[in-house]
Amino acid sequence: MEELAIDTRQLPSDGSSLWAGMGDYLLRSPDDRHSLRLTYVAEPPFGDCYQTLSIDGIAFPGWAWGCCFAFSPESRYVAFSWMARRYERQTAVVDVQARRFSVLPEYMFDFTFCWPALVGCGKWEGLTYCFNGQETRQAY
Repeated sequence: MEELAIDTRQLPSDGSSLWAGMGDYLLRSPDDRHSLRLTYVAEPPFGDCYQTLSIDGIAFPGWAWGCCFAFSPESRYVAFSWMARRYERQTAVVDVQARRFSVLPEYMFDFTFCWPALVGCGKWEGLTYCFNGQETRQAY
C-alpha cells in the first residue's frame, strides 16, 4: 500500500470548520497547543474515508470520518464526525484539556463553534446544540 504524505493544517481561530479527508493529517489548534493526528484507514463503499485519531498523542476511541473538524476559538474544544463502530456517523465534541468527550444527539456534518454552541452550517443550518454542562462525558 502506498504511504500518503501528512498534510499539516492549522484550524481557524473563528470556530469555523476545515475539511480533512482522503489522507493523513496533522491538524493544529488555533493556539497551536493541541494537535490531532489522523491516519487514513479506508473508504466504505458509500462515502468519506475514515481515519484513526490521536489527540495530543493519546489514541481516541473509534474512528474519525474524513470530513469537517473545528476547534472552539480558545482551542479547548474540538468537534468532528466520529464512529464508535462501523458505520454509524455521530458528532463528537472533545474537551482536549479534560480528555473527555460528548456525542451529540443528532449528527452534523458541517458546523461552527459559537461557544457555548455548535451551530450547523450548509445543509445543517438551523441545527444548533447548546452546551450547558449537563452533557454526558466520557474519558478517553
